[in-house]
Amino acid sequence: MCGIVGYVGKRPVVDLLLKGLGQLEYRGYDSTGIAVERSGEKKIEILKSEGKLENVARLAKELDQAAKGATCGMGHTRWATHGKPTTQNAHPHRTGHVVLVHNGIIENYAEIKREMASKGYHPVSETDSELFGFLVLEEMKAGKKLRPAVTASFRRITGSCSVVVMSDLEPGTVVGIRNGTPMVAATDPKGGGILASDAQPLLDLTKDVIFLEDGVGVEITEAGLKFFEFANDAEVRPATTHLDWNAENMEKGGYPTFMRKEIFEQPTAIVDTLNATLDRAKTEAFPLAKHRASDLLLAAEEIVFVACGTSWHAALLGKYWIEKYARIPVAVELASEFRYRDPVLKPKTLVIGITQSGETADTLAVLKDMKKRGVPTAAITNVRGSSISREADGTFFTAAGPEVGVASTKAFMAQLVTLLCFAGARSKVGPQAAGIDPKVSKKLFEHTLALPHAIQTFLGDEQGLAKQVKAIAKALDDAKGFFFIGRGYSFPMALEGALKLKELAYVYAEGYAAGELKHGPIAMIEEGMVVVVLAPKDSWRDKTVSNLEEVKARGAKIVSVGEAGDTHLRSLSDHWIPLPHLEDEALLPFAMAPVVQLLSYEIALLKGTNIDKPRNLAKSVTVE
Repeated sequence: MCGIVGYVGKRPVVDLLLKGLGQLEYRGYDSTGIAVERSGEKKIEILKSEGKLENVARLAKELDQAAKGATCGMGHTRWATHGKPTTQNAHPHRTGHVVLVHNGIIENYAEIKREMASKGYHPVSETDSELFGFLVLEEMKAGKKLRPAVTASFRRITGSCSVVVMSDLEPGTVVGIRNGTPMVAATDPKGGGILASDAQPLLDLTKDVIFLEDGVGVEITEAGLKFFEFANDAEVRPATTHLDWNAENMEKGGYPTFMRKEIFEQPTAIVDTLNATLDRAKTEAFPLAKHRASDLLLAAEEIVFVACGTSWHAALLGKYWIEKYARIPVAVELASEFRYRDPVLKPKTLVIGITQSGETADTLAVLKDMKKRGVPTAAITNVRGSSISREADGTFFTAAGPEVGVASTKAFMAQLVTLLCFAGARSKVGPQAAGIDPKVSKKLFEHTLALPHAIQTFLGDEQGLAKQVKAIAKALDDAKGFFFIGRGYSFPMALEGALKLKELAYVYAEGYAAGELKHGPIAMIEEGMVVVVLAPKDSWRDKTVSNLEEVKARGAKIVSVGEAGDTHLRSLSDHWIPLPHLEDEALLPFAMAPVVQLLSYEIALLKGTNIDKPRNLAKSVTVE
C-alpha cells in the first residue's frame, strides 16, 4: 500500500526522496509528501499534496538553498484508509516538533484519540497516523530522546503498521519501526543509511540490504544504522541479503508502459524460475533444488494453497496439475476467508501461501496462524526477504524480477511454472508414484523446458499477436460487458481474464466455468455483451463449444481462443485468436495468459485508464 523512503547521509535528500517515491508508485497511492531537515537549521520543512508525485516535485523546485541542501529527510506515498485523499491528510504529519509518516492501520486509534483530546491535543487531519505523533510528543516532553520515545509510543498502538519519525530537536536522525507492513534498510557506502517500504529505492546505493523483521526498528544517523527491538529497545544484528536485481530492470526499456514490458518478459520469467526451482545439474524429470521448502513439499500427503486475487487463480491451476500428476489431495482457499474459519487439517498437510509481493496481509496472517497450530508451512513469492519468506518454514522464490505494473503478468506466469514443477516433482514420490507412468513425467518435463521458446514465438513482436488483439479490442470498444468462460485448465484463466479486464479497464467482466452458464449467468447474455470463449483443443473442448453456441444464439459477440487448426470453432466466432500448438494440454494456460492480458491491456488503452497504476488498487496489499 503506502510507500515510505527515509534517508540520512551525505547525498542531497530531496532528489533522492523524489526518485525513491517514484520507484514505489506501483504500490498505489492518492497523495504524497516529503519532509527534509533544512541544512544548518533545527527545522524540518514539509511539502505535500493530494494527487501525483509530480505535484510535490513542482513544489520542491521552489525550495530555498537551506532546504535543497538537506541530507536528512523522509517521503511518503499514501493510499487512503482513514480520511479522504487530500493535502491535509497527506503525509508527512507534524505534531509540534515531531514529524512522521505511517503505513498501515492503528486499530486502537479511537481510544488514543480520546486520550489525546483529554490532554489538549487536536488533530488537524482525519487520519489515524497523526495520533502517533502526539504519543511521541508526550514521551519526549517527559524527557525521552527520539528513539526511546518512538519505541514507547509504538508499544501503545495495535494493528499492522510501520512508522518513520523525525524531530526538530534531534537533527540528523531518522527512526523507523516495522510491525506487519514491510520495511527494508541499507547502509549508504558514502555514509549514513536509507530505509524504504520496498528494496527498489535502495538499489542505486547498494544491493546489500536488510529486511526488518516484525517488531524491529532502525535508527539512522550519518554514522550508520542501529537496529533494535521495539518491545525492549535491545539492539539486534539482523542478517544482510544480497539482491541480484538491477535498477535498470525498473525502467520501461522502450515500452509505453511497465505492464506491456512485463507481458513480453514472460518467457524470460519462465526460464529464470525454472532455473531457480529445479536442480538443473540433474537430468531426471523435475529435479527440485533441495532445500527446506522442497523437503516439506515432497513429504506432504495433502496440500492447502492459500492466496488472494491473481495468486488464487494460479493456485487453482496448481490444484489441477498436482491432482492429475501427483495424485494427492489439494485444496485452494481464499486467504481472506480461510483465516477466519476454523479449518480441519489432516496430519501431514502442508499449507502453502502464494503471494507475489510476500507482504499480502491475509495470506501472511494464515501462515502465522498455522505456525501457532504447529502446521508446516511453505511460501511461493517473488521477493527475497519479504515477510512471508521469513514467516514460512520454507520458501520457493519465483524469478520474475521486479514487477512494477500493479496488475500482475510475469509474476503470475512464474507462479504457474513453479506449481507445474511441484506436480512433476511430486509425481515421482510417495505411494501414489507407483501408479504414474514415468514416461508421462519425462514427456511433461521435456515439453516444459521447451515452453519458454514456444511462448516467445507466440508473443513474437508488436506485429504478431499484439497487433491482432489490438484490432479485436477496437471492435469491442462499445461492449456492454464481458463474460470469460472455460472448462478445466481454461476455467482459472477465464477468472484471470475477467479480473484483468476489471482491474485495467474498469468495465463489467465476469469469469465462469462454462458449465455454470445455465445455472444463472446466461440470463445476462444479450446483444451488446461479449463472451470470450477459451476453448483450446483439450479434454473439455467439445463441451465448451456447446456452451458457445448457447450464448451466440442469444445475441452475444463471440471472441474465441483456440487451436489454430480448429476451423469449426473459428466459424462460430465473431473474432478469433489462434493459440500455438503445445504438445501437452496441461501447458495451454501458459499460452492463454498473454492473450487475456493483452486483450485487457488494449481495451484499457482505448478507455484511457492508467494501466500501470489502476485506480483504488495497490501492488502490495498490506492491510485487510
